[in-house]
Amino acid sequence: MSMDICPMSKVNLSSSVKNYLYQYIRSLEQTGNMKLPPESELSLKLGVSRVTVRRALDELENEGIILRIQGRGTFVNPEALTIQVNLMPGEEFSRLIENCGYHASVEVKAVRRKEADLETGKLLGLEPGEEIYEVEKVYFADGHPAIISVDCFACDLIGIDLTCEFMAGRSIFEVLHQYGGCFIARDKISMETMNREEMEKSVVSGKEMECDSVLVFRGKNYNQENKLVMLDREFYDTRYIQFSLLRVKNV
Repeated sequence: MSMDICPMSKVNLSSSVKNYLYQYIRSLEQTGNMKLPPESELSLKLGVSRVTVRRALDELENEGIILRIQGRGTFVNPEALTIQVNLMPGEEFSRLIENCGYHASVEVKAVRRKEADLETGKLLGLEPGEEIYEVEKVYFADGHPAIISVDCFACDLIGIDLTCEFMAGRSIFEVLHQYGGCFIARDKISMETMNREEMEKSVVSGKEMECDSVLVFRGKNYNQENKLVMLDREFYDTRYIQFSLLRVKNV
């Protein structure tokens, strides 16, 4: 059964439409229907303008998720449905692990409040001496440590004191939105590999990982006003988390 198409929230509209359409596309695999409704129908059902729908479809086409065939319509690229974990959409880590076929669980390892170093303070636009929170979590795949995440943002961004107990069962995005009115709209990531020695020096929970090397994402997260509000580091054991990416050739 495919998803119903419902009206969208007005917050971060263009990204929300794209992400919603991506999930809708994934649901079509169960129906065997590879053709998307026309832009006008999507616009009406989602409660957004055709321009917003077209922009979202343009991005999905550029990522190879959909195929536009003149005179026939817009179709899902069958190869896109074979990808378990797409590098492009930023997904919540527990769902990402489940998409890879494992049972997901998470532990909050640390919530640190400290003065921002010069580089972090400059990136986040903080005054000297301002404090930041660092929230460190480990995500498990069938009980094995698969992902470490470390999120960093200004303490003044939210109006509450964070603890490990408070963060248990809550995502950073939920906390920033609910207590700081801050909605993370997009991120920019850089990728690298890191051996075990480097990983253990870089992150406290690195000693818990069961691998000799990890894939590392360093992210800059922007709010709906395109302001950088959070930095993150993500450490992946690629035995459990394997990313794929469809690329449209322009050669």
